[in-house]
Amino acid sequence: MLKLLFSILFFSAWSLCQAQDSPYYNDAIQLAARLVVNNLSADIPEHLVYSIEDALVAVAESPSVAARSVSHKYDIHTSPIANTNNVRIIVGKETKWLKDLSKSPIHKMLPAYTFDIKMAEETDSYIVLDVSSQTPLNMKFVANELSILDDIWMVELPSNHMDGNDIKLRKINEGFIITYSYKTGNCSTGCEETHYWEFGVEPDGSITFIGEHGSDLANSKTDEEYFFTLLEEIRP
Repeated sequence: MLKLLFSILFFSAWSLCQAQDSPYYNDAIQLAARLVVNNLSADIPEHLVYSIEDALVAVAESPSVAARSVSHKYDIHTSPIANTNNVRIIVGKETKWLKDLSKSPIHKMLPAYTFDIKMAEETDSYIVLDVSSQTPLNMKFVANELSILDDIWMVELPSNHMDGNDIKLRKINEGFIITYSYKTGNCSTGCEETHYWEFGVEPDGSITFIGEHGSDLANSKTDEEYFFTLLEEIRP
């Protein structure tokens, strides 16, 4: 009995690690963070993350030609727009709690969360601290909360580099609308050429390919045939 219990616990822990290492889980965290960015809470709800992950997996496992394109041929993932793990704060150099960063006002203000705080930069008048959460959080809310603390001069949300491709998501009454964008132009000049695929995903995992539009993907004869095959899928 004990051996069986150990096996179940081991498998559950292994499954969780596998899920959190998957690109779909990372995409789901990013998309969930965007949905809750204006919420008055530091939490990114786990049920929301998992439901988004399920929707992304449903697209990836769909037999649709368009679904295979976004998930496998072009391997489209989210650009890290919403910051979910860290902020930088600037405090006066004479701030007393700098002597013991493990007992900072940040820990007292947000006791339910675990933060790592380290010094990133020092000048004659101020210190820059990097504040990192061990779990993804709604960092816009955290930044707003920290900005009102005494001795904090400024709070910065680090910007993330966008590689051009992205996934956007809208929550509707019956599931999600997911839009995949694939940049085909020169991203150094703004990635102005973009191709889009849009899917509806219901709570039971049913997929509806809504359609595609944007720039032509025809970089070769093979790609041209593939592109028009996708268009044929939505023609009457």
